[in-house]
Amino acid sequence: MSASVALELDVNAITGNQWNPKIETALLRSINKTADRARTLASQDIREQVAFPASYLAPSAKRLFVSTKATKASPFEAVISGRDRPTSLARFTNQKPLGGGQRHRGGQVAVTVKPGVRRYIKRAFLITLNNSNVGLAVRTDGGPPNNAYAPKEIGKNLWLLYGPSVDQVLSAASNGGGIYEEIVPETLDFLNDEFNRQLDLLNAL
Repeated sequence: MSASVALELDVNAITGNQWNPKIETALLRSINKTADRARTLASQDIREQVAFPASYLAPSAKRLFVSTKATKASPFEAVISGRDRPTSLARFTNQKPLGGGQRHRGGQVAVTVKPGVRRYIKRAFLITLNNSNVGLAVRTDGGPPNNAYAPKEIGKNLWLLYGPSVDQVLSAASNGGGIYEEIVPETLDFLNDEFNRQLDLLNAL
C-alpha cells in the first residue's frame, strides 16, 4: 500500500495556550471520526472515476481503510490507505461464468471500468478459480494480450486480466490533487464541527 491520505492538525494553531487532557481527547476523537468520514468521501469519489462495486470499497473489505488512527502515542494524525493489488476485471462485468464449455455471446465479455463506458473484450470468458473467485481470462495467439494491464499467465496462451488497484486511483490524492482536492473542503468543515462537538461533550473549555 503506497498511496495514502494523511489528516494532520496544527495543534497550537487550534488551541493556542489553552491546553489540557480533555482538549487532547477531543482532538483525538475528532480526528478519528473525521478520518472515517474522509474514507467514505474518498470511496464515493473513487467510484465516480472507476466503477468499483460499492461492497468492494466497504471498510470491512480492507481495500480502502483508515490504516493509522490518531493516538496519544502518535498524536494528531490519521492515515487513509488503498490496497495496491490490481483488481480482477471480473469485478467490472455483470456477466457470469458459463458451464459446459459454453462461450459468451459473440465470444466476448463486456466490462465497465470507467462509469458509463462499456468495453468489449474479444476471445474472453469468465472462469471460476481455485479459490472460488471469478476471473476474466483471454486466449491469445502467443504472448500477453496487447494493451492489457498486469495480465497474469495461468496456462499456455491463457491470461487473467486486471484493472486498476484502489491504490492507483487514490495515488493522485497523495500528490495534493484529484480526490484530495475533492474531499478536503468537506473534510475540514466536518473536522471543525466534530472538534467543537467533542469540546462541548467533554466540557473541555
